Amino acid sequence: MKDLIKGAALFIGGAMVGAAAALLMAPKKGEELRQDLVDLAEEAKKRAQDYCEQVKQNLAEMNAAAEEPAPAKKPQAKRQKKEA
Repeated sequence: MKDLIKGAALFIGGAMVGAAAALLMAPKKGEELRQDLVDLAEEAKKRAQDYCEQVKQNLAEMNAAAEEPAPAKKPQAKRQKKEA
């Protein structure tokens, strides 16, 4: 589970860095570029919040499942030794 979270965070981070680099390389006026960066940051913030909520829900479900009592085991019949 930790590897999945780490991988997803790295992927999202890399995508955001790539998008920011693409915006900085594009020939735009300074004001347009700043607005694009603000929009990108707001989108990244929203995605991160959504992802955190999803992780919280998954952890809550896992904790609830872990706290459920284990099903009762059926008693095993005791073997009686036959005396010869």
